[in-house]
Amino acid sequence: MSIIPRCPDCETEMEKGFVPDNTFLGALQTVWHPGDPESAGDTFFGMKVKNRTKTVHIDESGTRKISTYRCPTCGLLRSYAE
Repeated sequence: MSIIPRCPDCETEMEKGFVPDNTFLGALQTVWHPGDPESAGDTFFGMKVKNRTKTVHIDESGTRKISTYRCPTCGLLRSYAE
């Protein structure tokens, strides 16, 4: 996002960051995936992506990295798939 958003609550310029997605291998940047998640039943992962039959599988061609902006005044977070 080339334009820094302003907080809709207090009109302060927001600061860019991200929310890490913690895994057993470390931390990754969270991504947006199209579609609705479905329960994976009794699997370790807890969810699957629609139209997948086994463990979590992500079609990376449709994903977008998520940047999160934080208002330094009131703490509001707004996330954007970029």
